[in-house]
Amino acid sequence: MTLRWLCFIYTVALLCMMAPVHAAVMSIDYGTDWFKVGLIKPGMPLDVALNKDSKRKTQSVVTIRHDERIYGSDAISLAGRFPHLTYSNLKSIVAKRFDDPLTEEFRHRYVNNMVLDSTRNMPAFLHNETQQLSIEELIAYQFQNAKQQASATAGEKVKDVVITVTPFANQYERQSILDAAELAGLNVLSLMHDETAVALNFAVNREIGKTAENHIFYDMGAGSTVASIVTFSNVETKEGKKTRTAPQLEVRGVGFDRTLGGHELDVRLQTLLADGFMKINKASVKGDIKSSDSAMTRLLKEANRVKQILSANTETTASIENLHEGLDFKLKVTRAELENICKDLIARVRSPIEDALKAANMTVDDIDSVVLVGGGVRVPSVQGQLVDLVGAQKIAKNVNADEAAVLGAAFRGASLSNQFRLSKQISIKDVTLFPIQVAYTPENKGKEAKAAVHTTLFEKFGTIGTRKIMTFNRVSDFEFELAYGKDANAGMDDIAKVKISGLTEAMKKHKDDIKASEIPPKVRVTFELSNSGMISVPEATLQLGKLTFKEKVKSFFGGKDGNAEEKKTEGDAKQNETATEDAKTKTAATEEPKESVSITKVPLVIEYTPTGIIPLSEKDKAIAKQRINELDIMDNKKKLREESRNALETFVYRVQDFLYNDVVEIVAAEQEVEKFRELLSEISEWIYDEGEHADTHVYTSKLKELQSIENPIQHRVREYNQRQNNIDHVSTTAKLARDFVNSIRAKEEDARYHTEEELEGLMDATEKVEKWMAEQVEAQKKLAETEDPVIVTSKVAEKVKAVEEHLMKLLSKKKPKKVVQPKKEEEPVETNETQEEIVKDSEPKTEEHQHDEL
Repeated sequence: MTLRWLCFIYTVALLCMMAPVHAAVMSIDYGTDWFKVGLIKPGMPLDVALNKDSKRKTQSVVTIRHDERIYGSDAISLAGRFPHLTYSNLKSIVAKRFDDPLTEEFRHRYVNNMVLDSTRNMPAFLHNETQQLSIEELIAYQFQNAKQQASATAGEKVKDVVITVTPFANQYERQSILDAAELAGLNVLSLMHDETAVALNFAVNREIGKTAENHIFYDMGAGSTVASIVTFSNVETKEGKKTRTAPQLEVRGVGFDRTLGGHELDVRLQTLLADGFMKINKASVKGDIKSSDSAMTRLLKEANRVKQILSANTETTASIENLHEGLDFKLKVTRAELENICKDLIARVRSPIEDALKAANMTVDDIDSVVLVGGGVRVPSVQGQLVDLVGAQKIAKNVNADEAAVLGAAFRGASLSNQFRLSKQISIKDVTLFPIQVAYTPENKGKEAKAAVHTTLFEKFGTIGTRKIMTFNRVSDFEFELAYGKDANAGMDDIAKVKISGLTEAMKKHKDDIKASEIPPKVRVTFELSNSGMISVPEATLQLGKLTFKEKVKSFFGGKDGNAEEKKTEGDAKQNETATEDAKTKTAATEEPKESVSITKVPLVIEYTPTGIIPLSEKDKAIAKQRINELDIMDNKKKLREESRNALETFVYRVQDFLYNDVVEIVAAEQEVEKFRELLSEISEWIYDEGEHADTHVYTSKLKELQSIENPIQHRVREYNQRQNNIDHVSTTAKLARDFVNSIRAKEEDARYHTEEELEGLMDATEKVEKWMAEQVEAQKKLAETEDPVIVTSKVAEKVKAVEEHLMKLLSKKKPKKVVQPKKEEEPVETNETQEEIVKDSEPKTEEHQHDEL
């Protein structure tokens, strides 16, 4: 390989190493009231991304007005004026049917125009006469906002994400979140349970001892309450031939209450405030305040504020100006009143912990601490219930209740991404809360049985992130159903109907092989419960096997049949037709056949049809993506418009101050300055009047007009301030050049290395620039300061550069190395001595001589 080719490869490799790698990973802790965005990136510490208001969390609200999406605090501000265009609390109705009690409650509390999506039997929102928005699309808007926050913080586009969900979220709720993320242009690495994310963050920030620890993570958010018992321990894992110890967190039990949360307390308090208003103003108002959408929206916001204050104080005052029919509102509220109207809710606080302990077969004595998470745990009466249950000494408040989940999810994202090498690897064993079963009708000699058989595939509190295989003794295409167990409390029973086809055709195609085989054909179906908690059917195969000659001989002489386990007759269908295997020990992808059996695998076709809540169709997704794309374009136009408006506004303020600069009075005529001030004042008034809604190009054109006036003044100010520096620069450079030439000429030894011609060349260049500057100084004196200057920084730099380059060339000239002439060898003298004798008699060279010759 040539040297040139090696250099080329090295250069390409270097450029590849220098190319930017988009390695950032984000997380979204999506809650009922708020969402947080986590970010981890090589070279950047794990942290929470800030929103445009520099806040660490954003309200889970979006207002859509004039095809403009408005988020967070800005949306909250508009909610009182446009409640029908403001969408909040969407998490509570994700993947719910239109007639679900939670959906009905949503319609009662909010004024959005909810309609029935008859195709899916789910709620949707009729935003205007032409747009019907799904819940997934509205959540996608918020995910886009989260994505923008992460990208702005990372300085690059971020797409990879881990999103938190409640552990009791069913298949449909998880699918809805995944669909929303897809619409938002996100790549979901995994869904993660909220409390497991908190537990991971807990493990990252502490050392796990030799003894296993059990902690309860009690999370009361705005919409629900969950208690998860997690065991932390160090376990041995094998990596090839080596064994190492690594930390592990294992979820042992979970208890939950779907509707116990801070939002319910807000609604109770909202009602209290509304009743208080009516009691105070009964004689003054014409209509009930509860009939006013705008007033009730503002009261809900005030209720949340009052609740937070009462968490730290025993009383406070609710106050809203011009609340209803022009009347102001002010009412004293005490903590005792709040606790009284919520006493039935407070009574439910203990249940999630008690259920979790029962599921884990533990008692309070087995628990090391109870870690409090979520905004709801700040309510004193909630903490009081927990203290009564577990004792004050076990209540831990050493976790950031707001940010632990989003930070843990971001760390999980880093462990799933191939862009990170984490120094601390923590294995996770999480569980599914609901049993999942398979329902099918057995087949015996080509005929299906009348009664269906139900086999539990994944047990309650079984580990997620596993695969299992079922073996079916079938000879024709068949179907089965996936559903939650009867005691699942998953909010829905059916999951999907699965049809396996291609079997009938395969049996006909391979009928000769089947007749010749001593082993009956089997259908093996693989089921996967992913780390995101999603059940799927990734593979189905018909397996045809036959014994080798060695096994036939062994069987003939009474040897054990190597495949006897698979040779089951059609008796009890539940026991004989199916067999389940944990993927950790045996999966369709990894199982190797015994040496004595030759296996042929024929892939079958899987048709998976959801039968519970119908997810967004590809057509619906395409429509939503097109609408999102159009809104994105409008958002970009709005951003450019705002930037151009801000640029014009900033310019006006800056230049108005600049015109009062002392130097401006010297270099600009008074009439010129006054005229410019008037123009700036006119445009300033225009910005806040007619120009309030002007287009981008209008702002840009006005800015260019102003810049064309300002630039000449700025130029004169700049050159006036730099004039003496420029003159001094020429003088200093000339002095350096002369000093150098004089020093060279003074030393004979140095003069030998610089020719007189080179030195004269430097002096000529120096004299030219000095002469030029003298002419410019005289010319400048003849000009008024309000005229364009002749001594210009750029021209001076250009002239001086010629001298500096000449000088640097001479300074960098290296002295030539002293050349030592080697001694001439003496011509051999004709004598009778042999060459050997001449060498022998010659005088040996000293080390000094050898060095000189070298």
